[in-house]
Amino acid sequence: MRKPTLILRLIPALLVLAAAAAQAQPGAKAPAGAAQAPKGPRPDQFKYPPLDFKVPKPSDYRTTLSNGLVVYIAEDHEIPWFNASLLVRTGPFLEPRDKIGLDAFTSAVMRSGGSKKMSGEEITERMDFLGGSLGSGGGMGGRGGRGGGFGGGDAKSLSIHMRHVDEGLRIWMDVLSDPAFPEDKLRREKEAALPAIRNRNREINTVAARVYEQLIYGEDSPITAERTEAGINSIRREDLVAWYEKYWGAANAILVVSGDFNKSEMLQKLEATFGRWRKAEKAVPNIPQVKQAAKAGVYMVQPEGVTPNQGIIRMGHLGLTVDDPDYPAVDLMNYILGGGSFSSRITRIVRTDNGLAYSTGSSFGGRGGGSGAGILYPGTFTASCQTKNSTVVFAAQLMLDVIEGMHNGDVSEADLKMAKTARINAFPSMFQGTGAILQEFARLEFEGRPMDYFEKYVARYEKVTLDDIKRVARKWLRPDQMVILVAGNIEECKAGADNLLPNQPTIERMAQKFGGRTLEGLARKYGDGTIRVISLRRAAEGP
Repeated sequence: MRKPTLILRLIPALLVLAAAAAQAQPGAKAPAGAAQAPKGPRPDQFKYPPLDFKVPKPSDYRTTLSNGLVVYIAEDHEIPWFNASLLVRTGPFLEPRDKIGLDAFTSAVMRSGGSKKMSGEEITERMDFLGGSLGSGGGMGGRGGRGGGFGGGDAKSLSIHMRHVDEGLRIWMDVLSDPAFPEDKLRREKEAALPAIRNRNREINTVAARVYEQLIYGEDSPITAERTEAGINSIRREDLVAWYEKYWGAANAILVVSGDFNKSEMLQKLEATFGRWRKAEKAVPNIPQVKQAAKAGVYMVQPEGVTPNQGIIRMGHLGLTVDDPDYPAVDLMNYILGGGSFSSRITRIVRTDNGLAYSTGSSFGGRGGGSGAGILYPGTFTASCQTKNSTVVFAAQLMLDVIEGMHNGDVSEADLKMAKTARINAFPSMFQGTGAILQEFARLEFEGRPMDYFEKYVARYEKVTLDDIKRVARKWLRPDQMVILVAGNIEECKAGADNLLPNQPTIERMAQKFGGRTLEGLARKYGDGTIRVISLRRAAEGP
């Protein structure tokens, strides 16, 4: 009896499939009276009203406590919560070169080691009971990507329910004012850092990023200084204490606070806690003078360990800062070139048209990453791609072809309109939520940048013309300074595309333009014909 029942149950589904198949046949007509799918406008045909967004003023949120601590504060009554973070100027260019990691260790052990009244474990247990958290936050930047791997968080933020805010502030201030720095916590942080340092030459993305920066800024630059086993092992408890006493205080920090409170009442609470914090010394980092270290040409590096079946291409040269007058035009030019995701030329040609990579594009190094690139010193222009070994040369040629086209003025008014619309319409998203507004303004002051940056942002982009795009493309895209780095299997990446790969007409066209299918052709066109192979520095080696 089960078989007939099963067949009866399948009949409706089979009828639906049959009807769908009939409609899919060529020439099949839709049943009379069937609704037709509406045909609306294409996305680029939608019309939107002009952007009407008023930028908040930093002065509406900024105040200072009696000890000089700058505070950015705002009420946010969406939920009964309190959020605060601390920016402390303790990052790059202050650490001794032989003790890179000291800054991160100090902050981490302040949290994991607790204060002289409460251990780190006791603080964690109490915060868990209160449903809050003490840890994470911001600084001037560090070298977390240079063989880091620290355990735990730091002492730069507090997030807690408003009913427990008094206790939370009291515990946080206790840690900031009287940290214990126990030896066992320092030892744990050092042990957690070492595996990443020992393995940093094995991960291809890390190797490519590190070596590329060293080519642009130089191996001996403080910008590219790396942690070493010797440096990590040399850090002692007294180093942490001295670093804390020198830099952790009101004169060297900015506090950002938002939550479900009355502003004047919260300022009284902050005065009673943070207003009594020590002043410390104001940090004055020694920003290095930057010039490109490596000459134009082709460079290769092979990660240690397993031979990779894909190669990473990073090509470019020294760039500019985000406060350079040319930056808005450069940013729009790069959006068209490779910074606009699927709207950009590099992504369309390398990924969409030729199927060589999942992730590819270009950038002019600016805000982000915590390193200071593009803010404290010029960032880089970088075009990048990851592709299989046999198509590394082909992908590099395609990227260089697009870059040279932009350099030579291959750009239109339609390109500029697309990029300008994208950038200007995305501007309000920088201010989504009270916390984001405060962080943006605090970061401007923290970095020593113009406080009217956001007020003038849209106008600076709106006034960019097509002639500006062509001018900055000629000025800031520099084929004669192009450093081309390939990280991967050296022999396989050098060999280039064979005759069995698809896209042979395009491969041959690129080969004719760039001197052949192998990497030697690019070395001749962009350098002296030599492919320079770079040896990786060992983890234990010092600067």
